[in-house]
Amino acid sequence: RSTRDIAVLVDDAVPAASMQAAVEKAAGKLLESVKLFDVTRARASRRARNPWRTRCPCAHPTRTLTDEECDKAMRAAISALETEFGAQLRG
Repeated sequence: RSTRDIAVLVDDAVPAASMQAAVEKAAGKLLESVKLFDVTRARASRRARNPWRTRCPCAHPTRTLTDEECDKAMRAAISALETEFGAQLRG
């Protein structure tokens, strides 16, 4: 198993469940689960975008994954978040 975290900034109106579904769809069969571990809601006067962080373990039932395979799945997931929700990757 190989685990990656994704950290992005998104608008407050974006539902976490929709983002989770987009990650699951984009990452494909290698993704075991999407575990949301941090969502901080912004106060309107401070910022309009919120941090959203999730843990994504990748695995294959019969073999060990390469880093490249897991990285490819995470790049697809991040791309989906950027395209579908205007998410900005946090550094």
